[in-house]
Amino acid sequence: MQTFGKYIIKETESQHAEQLEILQSVVFPTLAKEELISKEQYINHIKVFPEGQLVVLDGDIVICGSTTMRANFSEKQHTFLEATDNLWINNHNPIGEWMYGIDVSVHPSFQRQGIGGAVYRYRQETARKLNCKGQITVGMTNGFINYSKEMIIEEYCQLLIDDKIKDPTVSAQRKCGFRIIKPLYNYLEDPKCGNAGMLMYWPLDEKLILL
Repeated sequence: MQTFGKYIIKETESQHAEQLEILQSVVFPTLAKEELISKEQYINHIKVFPEGQLVVLDGDIVICGSTTMRANFSEKQHTFLEATDNLWINNHNPIGEWMYGIDVSVHPSFQRQGIGGAVYRYRQETARKLNCKGQITVGMTNGFINYSKEMIIEEYCQLLIDDKIKDPTVSAQRKCGFRIIKPLYNYLEDPKCGNAGMLMYWPLDEKLILL
């Protein structure tokens, strides 16, 4: 557990699961329903990999949730549901070399305060304690909705890779330390991000180059 300003970051407990389920719908209103994490799935995450699950609390209110599992790196095309065992994470590998970041959900009323960045840093320290190589995640290309009438998602992703545009999620993750590997198209179902995400990694060893 640690503090971030007036907020507390700590491992998720079963009592937080119901609030987390509600938070999913608030943060991801256009995401396919089967890709929203449920109360029962959150409870299973705690059983499977307790140290990889986090909440940020404002008093007793959950204002942010984070879900991870351990996995070995693969650059193969995959979907959100394939990577996460349909969100149950029973495919968690206890000796996986990387922490796979499944989700960071910050309530809209608490965004732009650095909470997401604090959670990513907390996760990186957890990865260090577990002797992982760092974090892997797929950042949703949420800014695509603002460009969808003038370009296709492939063009948007290339502009992101070339650092010619900023994305509210991917650019924030890059600022934390994540490095882009490649886009994953048809990763999930959400028109806001063009159904895509950016496969990224944040190594503990800054000299480590995956690709």
